[in-house]
Amino acid sequence: MKRAVGLVIFLLLVAGCKEYEQAQKAGPESQSPVKVNWGDLNQWKADTDGRSVIEISRAQGMSGNGIQAAYELKGDYGWVLIRRKMAEKLPEDVPLTFLIKSDASSDMEIKLVDEDGSVFFRKFPLRGKYADWTQVVIYRNSLEYGWGGDEKFDKPANLEIAFSGKGKGTVVLDEIGPGKPGLPASFSVVGPVLDPDRELKGIGFKQRRDAELIPEDPLVLEWLKLCQDNFSPEKQLLPTAEDNQAHTFNNALVAMAFIVKGEKERAERILDFFAESTVVKNRCPSYQNFFYKGEARGFFQYVNLRNEGNLPAYHNPGKADRWMGDMAWLLIAYKYYGKEYGPERYKDITGMLKDLLISWYKDDPGGKGGYVQHGWRSGDKKLHEDGGHPEGNIDCYAALKLCKEDAYADKIRIWLDSVLKGNSLPLDNYTWRVLAYGKGSAALLNIPEYDLRYRKTLNVNGKEVMGFFDHADININNIWLDGTGHIACAYITEGDKERGYFYANQMDAFLVDREIKGAKGRTIPYTANREGGYNWSRQDMGTVSVASWYIFAKNRFNPLTLEKAP
Repeated sequence: MKRAVGLVIFLLLVAGCKEYEQAQKAGPESQSPVKVNWGDLNQWKADTDGRSVIEISRAQGMSGNGIQAAYELKGDYGWVLIRRKMAEKLPEDVPLTFLIKSDASSDMEIKLVDEDGSVFFRKFPLRGKYADWTQVVIYRNSLEYGWGGDEKFDKPANLEIAFSGKGKGTVVLDEIGPGKPGLPASFSVVGPVLDPDRELKGIGFKQRRDAELIPEDPLVLEWLKLCQDNFSPEKQLLPTAEDNQAHTFNNALVAMAFIVKGEKERAERILDFFAESTVVKNRCPSYQNFFYKGEARGFFQYVNLRNEGNLPAYHNPGKADRWMGDMAWLLIAYKYYGKEYGPERYKDITGMLKDLLISWYKDDPGGKGGYVQHGWRSGDKKLHEDGGHPEGNIDCYAALKLCKEDAYADKIRIWLDSVLKGNSLPLDNYTWRVLAYGKGSAALLNIPEYDLRYRKTLNVNGKEVMGFFDHADININNIWLDGTGHIACAYITEGDKERGYFYANQMDAFLVDREIKGAKGRTIPYTANREGGYNWSRQDMGTVSVASWYIFAKNRFNPLTLEKAP
């Protein structure tokens, strides 16, 4: 039965690819025009992540007026979108069509959102494509269920066109609207691409199992020490990648990595910084401080480490969020320190973080548990978004569970189980749930591990290496090293050590030498290459988050339950 299902999926994908090739050869001139044009600029509204910017305007289309989106995506990853309310029905056999001309290197996403909040989307790269007018034809069965609501598409509420990644881009769209049934599809039918060797027995590369764990390279820890000692004024916080930006999440990870390795004093440097940044009377809106004018708001996602422009050290240089997920990870780091060395040193900041997350908790209006809300957004311009954020609430579940706030944690899990459905979620929605839930949830890992949309095999320095991309996309051949570390930790701590060892060992193939002020270290890049929106990623330089996950995996550590596998 499983083989039959896999064969059907494979045939559908082949058929979809052939349709796409035919559409590309035919060109836009030979395609039937759309019946309705949704190109009225007044129908569209723009939205951003709070840092990135987008401007929409009229432009010359292929056959008349089009819509131009000119945008700049800020930071390591940004997003912008344009949104149109939909009163029209879009039957399953009627495609959404548009003409596109692009000068951009980001990704583009088409999203249909129905009335109960279900999001169905298709993500595809713009780099090197659509320099000339091209017609894109998207049927409902080419959209993946993403999140929210349920997996059933009901009455449409919004059409969203998003751009994500890094850098500037200009995209012109023309003749947007429903097309005629029967147009060749631009994309294949969605669904898993199951590896025929996914249940192969034994030890080996195809089996994705190793009998032994390659010993940890000690120079990775040395590189983290070099980053701490050379990039911040007081040798406390670490930069993300030998730069001037300190992320709260990354520093929480490094603090735990130092504790794993017995580097108590180095962990204290990081944790002391945040514990001391709790001046109740702070009146600087961009300073990294838990309070603003007496109100508890939490910490910014990132700040400058050194003076830059008109801002001194430890100020948010743009419009960063005070993200609830970062607060949860920082709380987990303090709980780990307390577990290993006693809770007294950081008792106050631990209580502040816990109370802040609980103050942001909200019962689900539909009666399905509840969730911690987003936190302050876009440089404190807005408190929370509508609804909850699944990834951040996995973090909050784990943090509140460690604080023995079981009533809140259990409600969050009910909510998570109600919204996290399907087989095309972001990778960490599977790996972090297994890490947070603990024993008995390992079957969730089979969803990305069996599926070649997630699991990738690349040639690295003449050797085959396997790992995972951050979302399901059969057309992208890249490995996200953070996510490969997640899944290694999850397998090891769940008891499937041979599979966990395999993915932990794959990370060693990506080790790169780094030298900082004459001292040698070794680290791992964020991704294997620049495909899939990672044009900013450098393969000759590592990031502290991947180095931390490498240490976690090599030491059989679960950072969401604070347990080590024997």
